[in-house]
Amino acid sequence: GQQNRQRHHCFDDGCAALGNASRRVFEALFGGSAGGGKSDALLMGAAQFVHVPGFAALILRRTFQDLSLPGAIMGRAITWWKPMGVAWNGERKTFTFPSGATITFGYMQHEFDHLQYQGSEVQYCGWDELTQFPRESQYRYVSLSRVRRKANVPVPPRALSASNPGGPGHGWVQDRFIGDPDAGII
Repeated sequence: GQQNRQRHHCFDDGCAALGNASRRVFEALFGGSAGGGKSDALLMGAAQFVHVPGFAALILRRTFQDLSLPGAIMGRAITWWKPMGVAWNGERKTFTFPSGATITFGYMQHEFDHLQYQGSEVQYCGWDELTQFPRESQYRYVSLSRVRRKANVPVPPRALSASNPGGPGHGWVQDRFIGDPDAGII
């Protein structure tokens, strides 16, 4: 059957909130102020199934510079996983785990950058600072057509996001994940 495509949002509840939501839904947004563990939760979500051969994850930021800043999500992953002996390909920005599972880091700075992921197939997409992406079309393209269940990879497909308030995409992110609480859409 089709994965539950329900959306979920949570705010300032720490890493546990995003982790709990990610087991129940296809899409989840974890929002809140800086330092709440949102990026760590995205990395943990990506690593949840690295023991499964064929599993592939993609973690996105708006620009390569955002990925590579000191203390940013890619550098944090390097400090977590390289000392554990996980293979890192700096040119491809990809970790390969002993099972063959991969976690790749990417970016979408320009309007049509989402097309660089055409033909890719991942079971997990983590969006770090989702409100920095000005166009919902980029999110929809990658999350709804590139994130999918793979026949020989028994893991649920997931598109998990983290963000601080504000940014050029604040409006569409709010519409997509918060919706109209009075209408029961969250």
